[in-house]
Amino acid sequence: MAKAKVLKNIAIIKNNMQQMIQEILKIISKEEIEKIAREVGFIQRQGKIQAWEFLYLCAFSGLDISKNTLVAMSANLNSEINTEVTTQAIHERLNHKAVAFLQEIFTRLLNRIALSDSKIETAWDKHFDRIRIVDSTAFQVPEMYKEEYKGSGGSAQTAGIKIHLEYDLKTGKFMHVDVGPGKENDNTFGSKINETFKERDLALRDLGYFSLKDFKALDDKGASYVSRLKPNVAVYLENDDLEYYKNGQIKKSTMYKRINLADIAMKMDAGEILELKEVFLGRIEKRKERLVIYKLTDEQLKERKSKVEKTAKKKGIKKSENTIKLLGITMYITNIDSSILPNDQIYEIYSLRWQIEILFKTWKSIFTISKVKPVKIDRFKCQLYGKLILLILSSAIMFKMRNELLNTEQLEASEIKSAEIIKQYIQKVYLGLINTHLKACTILVEIYVCIKRNGRKSHRKGKKTFFDILGVSYHYQEKVCRFAA
Repeated sequence: MAKAKVLKNIAIIKNNMQQMIQEILKIISKEEIEKIAREVGFIQRQGKIQAWEFLYLCAFSGLDISKNTLVAMSANLNSEINTEVTTQAIHERLNHKAVAFLQEIFTRLLNRIALSDSKIETAWDKHFDRIRIVDSTAFQVPEMYKEEYKGSGGSAQTAGIKIHLEYDLKTGKFMHVDVGPGKENDNTFGSKINETFKERDLALRDLGYFSLKDFKALDDKGASYVSRLKPNVAVYLENDDLEYYKNGQIKKSTMYKRINLADIAMKMDAGEILELKEVFLGRIEKRKERLVIYKLTDEQLKERKSKVEKTAKKKGIKKSENTIKLLGITMYITNIDSSILPNDQIYEIYSLRWQIEILFKTWKSIFTISKVKPVKIDRFKCQLYGKLILLILSSAIMFKMRNELLNTEQLEASEIKSAEIIKQYIQKVYLGLINTHLKACTILVEIYVCIKRNGRKSHRKGKKTFFDILGVSYHYQEKVCRFAA
């Protein structure tokens, strides 16, 4: 009976993987890649290296185009896909047309891969259709790129890359990816994507994207948001003690009274939660918000102070006296009513934002997107966009596997473990897509089996996982482990 169930599940997995392959083949097939290469002018006539071979080299060979030598690239093409190309031919191909080709592949993957069946069911579905998380990751690049990729300044190097990412937590779909210089302001990107919000969307953003104007735009569209409150934002209550002019008009300066958040923090007990249902934010805007204040425990405060001091030292900045006074509390604002999102759940919902940090961790530690050596700018860009193509495809596979494991076995997959497994198979997946679609399907099933065996989420006692917070129904066994990956 058990064997029959396993065979039935594998049959279901094979069918679902074949559907995924059909989606990916809309962009990554030998014919489509060639077509895109000709459209952007990368391929004009039959050369020594075909478009699909060049994409393999930059994205799926396991090499870093800026780090590995041309000799290593030539040897890899020969040993792995039986293509003989000289180092000179590869060098000549790493040009601005190659960059345009890779950028177009990246853009099409980002916009067209839609795995409609990868949406997980959660306890929040009755309130939110999408949970949209936005954040950015940055890394330094050689100073020779500073004209195009200016760094953030301060104690950092003069050249850097910043990548903004927004994705839907429920489907895993990358909604927006923006690559730019390290100096780029987070807030600008946040405002740029506001037009794409719909009713029943939930936005989770960190302080870098804090904007009262943006919150109003989301509110106007019927979207919801949860955000931390910046400590330097003025908070007011309506004033009962109004003053009037002789003509009977209210003096606007007396309509609101500013509250001292530091004084409120002093009166709260460690671990206490306080809600102020109707506060008004900003000296000018006076936007009405629901404010929830968490008083940190002594252990949490110690950890935060250490982190703040370390960051300030690294960036060469000095925290204001007001910021230091407010270190002991965390403040959240939201337009979601307390009947839907109670006070004691706001922290958990906002903590889902850390899922994007896990993605960034895989980008840097597993796929090594931030490891760059000084080479000509076009060669560096080939590496950058090759890595982004790799990340988009790997992430699509990762989220697909997460959902298949949930739907067939009611188990939770670890993002980090899954990424490690997928990296080992991704070259085979790509070559399978290029050569034999059935082979690609078989490889995806192998990935699923490997993740089922070795890629399940470890659970730490007392710590909720992503599935726990969203109320996803699944099974797990407590294991003796030191972390939740």
